[in-house]
Amino acid sequence: MEQNENLLSNDLQIDSIAFAHLKETAMWAKFLGIVGFVISGLLVIVAIFAGTFLSKMMQASPYNSAAGASMGAGFLTIIYLIIAAIAFFMSLLVFRFGTRTKSALITSDQNSLNAGFGSLRMMFRVYGIVMIVYLGVILVAMIGGLAAVAFMR
Repeated sequence: MEQNENLLSNDLQIDSIAFAHLKETAMWAKFLGIVGFVISGLLVIVAIFAGTFLSKMMQASPYNSAAGASMGAGFLTIIYLIIAAIAFFMSLLVFRFGTRTKSALITSDQNSLNAGFGSLRMMFRVYGIVMIVYLGVILVAMIGGLAAVAFMR
């Protein structure tokens, strides 16, 4: 806490080097946000068609039931839609950081800069939560795989 107070009491300034770094970062953030929006849209399209495609393939197989095929396809669609929603939200936060930071640098508006950094903070928070959930799923899958191997013997 003492270090934060020292930083604030020194009245940090954005010098020309930090300004150039922030300007370039904002440009790339906008670009990555737009690309993320496109990828999110493509994931939604894939979600719709992958579920249908998987369902048709499984129904054509003589070893699978129609109910199982529909359930598997529905699960796949839901997973892809969840991934698309997370990707969209992350892209939105990155895009907001880029646009708000660029606007702040052009207009020297402290509130826009604060809002831009707020979006960046939120993006890293969501990224951290997604990573924790992902690692948890991997851990559960590994434990399940080890348990399956142990019970097969």
